[in-house]
Amino acid sequence: MFDHIRIVLIETSHSGNIGSAARAMKTMGLSQLYLVSPKSVDKQSLALAAGADDIVTNAHIVSSFDEAIADCSLVIGASARLRHLQSTLLGPRECAEKISLYQGNIAIVFGRERVGLRNEELLKCHYHLTIPANPDYSSLNLAMAVQLVSYELRMAFLANKENGFSFSLANKSDESKKHANAQEMEYFFKHTERVYKSLGFIKNQGVMQKLRRLYNRASVEENELNILHGMLSAVEKRLELLNIDS
Repeated sequence: MFDHIRIVLIETSHSGNIGSAARAMKTMGLSQLYLVSPKSVDKQSLALAAGADDIVTNAHIVSSFDEAIADCSLVIGASARLRHLQSTLLGPRECAEKISLYQGNIAIVFGRERVGLRNEELLKCHYHLTIPANPDYSSLNLAMAVQLVSYELRMAFLANKENGFSFSLANKSDESKKHANAQEMEYFFKHTERVYKSLGFIKNQGVMQKLRRLYNRASVEENELNILHGMLSAVEKRLELLNIDS
């Protein structure tokens, strides 16, 4: 039931945390684990999985953040950085409710144990998940965070099931509203940057960062993305004609 939802761990430095996260996932019914350049996956990972060995051994190991989220239409990054993310913040329960009604592959991303997600990674997330822990002692380890989020996902599933609704139905309900995935959006952002630079509109990276946030908030659908690409291509063709005429 959760096959379209993946937990992504970025550059995990302690192998035991991978096993503990896998155990947290399995207790709540999640199975899709993606590991981005982990330091190691070893016997300690399997030992701390405590029966969730299959999730560890079947984990997808990839070399980059982009590769882990490429086919996902919704990317949610866990972050304790609140100041610049106010418009995109979700708590665990709100996050689970949003996911339960979303179409396509979904990634919930957890950063490095010490420093979390980098700014450029946060910019590629549609929403940012924050756990409202005790402000005087907000220290949660990686597996605890994964457990909390996984629990809320299961509670949302059970609530929907009780009401005669399911995650699978939500994800198949309207194919015409299929959202663009991360790889497609990256191609669009490069196209946008190329055209706007040629127009002299983009002179620094701050503009593209704001545009990324804007389009990610909009949750662009595939047919909408095709229109945006068409608009950019029309501008490019017009510029080519102007250059030829001059």
